Amino acid sequence: MRKILTIGAIFAFAGTAWAAGPDAKVGGEISKQCAACHGNDGMSVDNNIPNLAGQHYTYLLEQMNAYKQKTRDNPIMNEMIGPLNQTQITDIAAYFSNIPVRVGLAAQPKK
Repeated sequence: MRKILTIGAIFAFAGTAWAAGPDAKVGGEISKQCAACHGNDGMSVDNNIPNLAGQHYTYLLEQMNAYKQKTRDNPIMNEMIGPLNQTQITDIAAYFSNIPVRVGLAAQPKK
């Protein structure tokens, strides 16, 4: 009986943790460090830096994990993502994937 209760408690805890899911609000706080390059709202002001706003959640997770594992090479991004844990990465992905995309002309290069 004790084993059944212990197993039940584990599943109850796991279900609660899973149900909570990523936190876009927390991701927004963490992502403030991204604003210098990717813009305050995930819309880059530089044609050489991608927009993050409105990207698919799974795509963002895959790319950030690739930077973390250094299977995608970009010294700046490898350094920025490296210290983040998986919860922080999922929160950031939730934040950027929930920002509505604004459509319009890209910023014109400076002459």
